[in-house]
Amino acid sequence: MADQQDLTEIEATLRTLYDALKGLDDGAVADYIPELAKADQGWFAICLCSPEGRIYEVGDARQAFTIQSVSKPLLYGLALDTYGREFVATRVGVEPTGDSFHSIIKLDEQSKRPHNPMVNAGAIAMTSLVQGVSPTDRLVRLLGTLERYVGHRVSVDMAVYTSER
Repeated sequence: MADQQDLTEIEATLRTLYDALKGLDDGAVADYIPELAKADQGWFAICLCSPEGRIYEVGDARQAFTIQSVSKPLLYGLALDTYGREFVATRVGVEPTGDSFHSIIKLDEQSKRPHNPMVNAGAIAMTSLVQGVSPTDRLVRLLGTLERYVGHRVSVDMAVYTSER
């Protein structure tokens, strides 16, 4: 358990990092999806959760946002939790592709599976493993898992969904 001095040091370190990085303005919001182009490029936060569950945050940490590809490791975690590593490895590899997250990649020649779960093809493979008797049932399970990971309610942003679709 962290004592008060540790808490102060962690908070001070996060504040120092935040102050050093908040002025960076490299990059741009994703404008290839119209709804995402509306995001404020100035939003910035750093959050840390200790193993004990203590949350430290600076900046725009309470700003709601669409998680996009951040969902990929969470979805992969759900698949691993549900089926175990051995089975999941029959559906997706763990090798780097060298390609961007949204590239259209060919499947591994021998296994006929995506190279890893952090590219769209791998995330689609992981999505196919979400259990449920109907699409709604699977969505509820996925949202419930995301809520466990992030510690609060989540929902589908219909404006973003429609924009991406």
